[in-house]
Amino acid sequence: MKRHTWGLLIGSLLVILILASCGASNPSTSQTSSTTNGQGHGGMGMATLKATSTIGTSSDPMTDSLKGLSGKAFEVKFMQEMIVHHQAAVDMARLVPTHTRRPELNTLATNIITAQTKEIGQMTTWLGRWYKEKPLTDTMSVPGMMDMMSGMDKLKAAKGADFDKQFNALMIQHHQQGVNMANLIPSRTQRPELTRLGQDIVRTQSAEIQEMNNWQQAWFKVY
Repeated sequence: MKRHTWGLLIGSLLVILILASCGASNPSTSQTSSTTNGQGHGGMGMATLKATSTIGTSSDPMTDSLKGLSGKAFEVKFMQEMIVHHQAAVDMARLVPTHTRRPELNTLATNIITAQTKEIGQMTTWLGRWYKEKPLTDTMSVPGMMDMMSGMDKLKAAKGADFDKQFNALMIQHHQQGVNMANLIPSRTQRPELTRLGQDIVRTQSAEIQEMNNWQQAWFKVY
């Protein structure tokens, strides 16, 4: 009986050890597979998130020229360059009535001219009042303006649907640069006037970017 009992015990222990060994390897394999799959989906998710989060924060020459500045140096350069930037948007918007039949673009152009002409006036006043400075006369010295003017020349030659498509694409890019510049304000100045201006620029131009993106998709199926 004792030998039989010991035999059963030893046999049972062997079975348990074998099962434990298999169980240890299977979960590991399962876990590896699960982790690999999880990383596959998770990796795609993170990539998508990162791609989405970079929208609105991409770099451009005008924004880069401001990044190393703060206080007075930032404020003067920001206003001088934003005045040039705004004037370019106003000039583009003034092309709309004679180049398109889209009522949506005409409304947008009117809004851009009204808002940004007002902001040019505000910044011009602040430059003189705070620092005895004036807007730049050599606008081509502003980083990125040569490329912007090249796009403007192409836009002037376009008509109808071609103009609509080019205008939306160029103004989206232009607005995004304005948003990028305005997003620098909170960390580089304590001027409440500039803070409010930056908030207005981000809010207004971000909404217009979304509007133009929607038009691009609806009108030209570009996405």
